[in-house]
Amino acid sequence: MSRLRVLVLMGGYSTEHDVSVSSGTGVVRAMDETKYNIHPVLIQKDGTWIWSSRELSPYQKANFSESYFYGIEGAGVHKVKNPALSELPDCDMAFLALHGKWGEDGHVQALMENWKIPYTGFGILASALAMDKIKTKEIYSANGIPTPAYRVLNRADFNGDTLTEVVNALGFPLVVKDPLGGSSIGVGIAKTMDEALALCEQLFQMSDRLLCEQFIKGREASCGYMEGERPFPPTEMQMTTREYFDFEAKYNGECREVTPAPFDEALTRQIQEIAKNAHYALGGVVYCRTDVRIDANDKAWAIETNTLPGMTPSSLLPQQAACNGISYTQLIDLIIDKSLKVKR
Repeated sequence: MSRLRVLVLMGGYSTEHDVSVSSGTGVVRAMDETKYNIHPVLIQKDGTWIWSSRELSPYQKANFSESYFYGIEGAGVHKVKNPALSELPDCDMAFLALHGKWGEDGHVQALMENWKIPYTGFGILASALAMDKIKTKEIYSANGIPTPAYRVLNRADFNGDTLTEVVNALGFPLVVKDPLGGSSIGVGIAKTMDEALALCEQLFQMSDRLLCEQFIKGREASCGYMEGERPFPPTEMQMTTREYFDFEAKYNGECREVTPAPFDEALTRQIQEIAKNAHYALGGVVYCRTDVRIDANDKAWAIETNTLPGMTPSSLLPQQAACNGISYTQLIDLIIDKSLKVKR
């Protein structure tokens, strides 16, 4: 049987560039070379795309890292700023190991569809909706998915009175977010009016709109969903030094990720149902991962849905798949196989 030619896109223009490179590196190393002809593609922050028309050798695959892109040379090497995607090698599938803006917000998905390149993850509209946390909240609410109470602040009419109205409705602690942020970048928790005002002024430098959300005191968890597979077990994020699952907790080891989470059967099922319902409410395909908060009464509240969740070997989705007997390599196979069947 002939091997599938797969592009693995990583990097991107967002603040999650380095996280994406880690995901892409893990995917490349774990892919079954007997099934795939592998072509990594690095998207640099300045818009330069780097790739080779030659597939990875077994040695390059086994030892793959970002340095590969800066060591390749010869006629088959391409370093092109904002290329037409027709310049990329012909492929059967693009595995999107991208995160954040211009990675999972619909932009790259639109490019793929324009050039008729099959790809992994949500489609254009579903990606854009899930990336915008305000639209996500609206969709959760419209579909009966429990989510913390929220209000939206607009920079154009922001003042002390509008902030006071939000605080009166939601109380303290108050969560304030850039609605298009990722990896918990552009989010903070205010406990006083002065802190809330300072946080809003800071985040309005990033966005014209801010999402303000009621803080659910309790535990934090995340649960992947994959179409056609047995429900994945949720992961509990047990904080050590952080108050919530922020960037430091995610990537600097300041929390314990416990998979499967030590929840009773009822709470586990509740979280799995939220993950499934969020997936379909947003118009998702193949797979995603939804983050939740759990209050003192063991009620789970949906916070956001990740359409291209982290794919390093130690990321939450691979952890959860492993609990169901699905290895990291098999998880990549499933994502590719199921994505090839998606009608775009």
